[in-house]
Amino acid sequence: MSTVDSVRHDSSVVITLNNPDSFNALAPNMIDEFITAARDAASDRSCRTIVITGEGQKAFCAGIDVKSVAAHDASRDAAVGDQLDPVAAGFENLHHHLSSMIRTLHTLPIPVIAAVNGHAIGAGFALAAASDLRVAGDNVKFADGFVRRGISGCELGLSYFLPKLVGASIAFDWMMTGRRVGADEASRAGLIGQVVTPEQTVATALELAKSIAELAPMAVSMTKEVMWSNLHAASLDQALALEGRTQAMTRTTSDAAEARLAFLQKRPPVFGQPDRPRIVR
Repeated sequence: MSTVDSVRHDSSVVITLNNPDSFNALAPNMIDEFITAARDAASDRSCRTIVITGEGQKAFCAGIDVKSVAAHDASRDAAVGDQLDPVAAGFENLHHHLSSMIRTLHTLPIPVIAAVNGHAIGAGFALAAASDLRVAGDNVKFADGFVRRGISGCELGLSYFLPKLVGASIAFDWMMTGRRVGADEASRAGLIGQVVTPEQTVATALELAKSIAELAPMAVSMTKEVMWSNLHAASLDQALALEGRTQAMTRTTSDAAEARLAFLQKRPPVFGQPDRPRIVR
């Protein structure tokens, strides 16, 4: 039985973490399944957006499935014998595995919307933060509690994404206290775009996805790339230069020509497939 479900909804793919007995916590096999599902969806040129969510309404993702990881590590440690420190090797392997998941999600060439339908803890918090847009249920709690367990709370890109999303001061507060942050506070801070009931999270995310899908695909992809890139721009001139290059690129596409013609004919534009193959890293 798959623990990651991938279902097509019009021009979007909904990827669901399906491990509700463990609050959708991530087991090692789920990480591989998620990466494969995300890359497959993004490689399909007819797919315009990806929505990620968790099964049920209690948890989006409660972090790592500790029991499953322990069993996985025990099996591997038995195979390597005394060649490695099992604790250090297990942590390094898991961190690399999870980092690949976050990196894949963040670098996809199409928008990713997190439909946060319940608690997002640890790796679940990181998945939501690595997404481009977030819709959340009014029951959610965001937290990374490692700092409360004597371990650095900075993991899986949270120290990278959070200051960009909510500002450094608020990010320091959340990360250094490890406290749980509810939907209202997360919304005021700018982490969440919309707060709805848990039952409405996926439907609301799909409505948002539909509005994006009505736009020219390459224009959306370039907008995503430039927005993230210019968060690191060393200067205004550098940001302006990147904006100018990507606008010049998209101005020559068939979708740009269709938009101009539709404007003259006073009708909605009908955009087609991307003009070039997608590169999924």
